[in-house]
Amino acid sequence: MSQSAENRHKDSNTKSVSKTLAILATFNETVPMQRTSDIAAKLHMNMSTVSRHLNTMLDWGFLERDDATGYYFPGLAIVALAGVTLQNNDVFRHAFPELQQLSYKYGIHSHMSVPRDTDIVHLISSCCESTMDLLIPMGHRHPMYCSAMGRVLLAWMPAVQAEDILRRSERLKYTSATKIDLHDINQELILTRQKGYCLLLNELTESKASIAAPIFDRNRTPVAAISVSASAHSLSQPQRQRELARAVVTTAGKISGKLGYFPK
Repeated sequence: MSQSAENRHKDSNTKSVSKTLAILATFNETVPMQRTSDIAAKLHMNMSTVSRHLNTMLDWGFLERDDATGYYFPGLAIVALAGVTLQNNDVFRHAFPELQQLSYKYGIHSHMSVPRDTDIVHLISSCCESTMDLLIPMGHRHPMYCSAMGRVLLAWMPAVQAEDILRRSERLKYTSATKIDLHDINQELILTRQKGYCLLLNELTESKASIAAPIFDRNRTPVAAISVSASAHSLSQPQRQRELARAVVTTAGKISGKLGYFPK
C-alpha cells in the first residue's frame, strides 16, 4: 500500500470511529432510546451509514434493540466498561465506603460527583431506608453554578477558571431561589470558602437542600465533591446544619487524605 493510500485508509478509520462515538453520545438521560431515523436527523447523517454503525455496536453489545419498536438503547457492554472505570478511579474507591458510613450514621442521603466542563457528574449516590426519594442515578448531571457540589468546586478553583465556567453556563432559574447573577454567585463562592462548605437551599429543587465540601488531590486541586441532601426544613435547623456540615467536611478531609492531600 502506498503512503497516500495508507493515509487515506487511516483517515477513513478515524472518521468511522468518530461517527460511532457521535452516535453513542446522542443517548442520555432525557433520550435513553432512539430509532435510526432519530439519530440520522440529529447528526445530519445518511440513514444507511447510521444503520451500519448501529449494527456494529449491536454486535459488540454496546447497544441493544427492541425489535417490536425499532428503538435502540445502550447495552450492557457499556455498563461493564463503566465498572472497570470506577474500580480504577481512586476518588470513587476511597469515597464509596466513606459515603455509605455517612449515610447510615446520620440517616441521610450522600453523594459524590466530579467536574465535567460546566457541570458536575454524579458517580455515587448512597442512601438509607428513609432517603430513597433523594436517590440520584450514576451519570446524572447538574450545573455547577446552582448545585452545592458544583459551588464548592468553583470556590476552590483558580478564579479565572471558575469565572470562565460561570460565563459559559446557561444559568437558568430552576426555582424562584436560583441565583443566576454572576455577582450573587461569586458572593456565595466567597462565603463558601470562608465556611469551608456550601449550604444550598431551594436553588436546584424546591424544598430540598444540600451541604457540600470539596475533595482535593495531592496537588491541592479540587477533583471531586461530596454532599448530603435532605429537606430544606431539616437543613435550616441550626443544630442539624452544624452537625452535618462538620460530618461532610470531616469525610471530605478523610477522602482527600487518602488521595495524598494534606492541609498546609
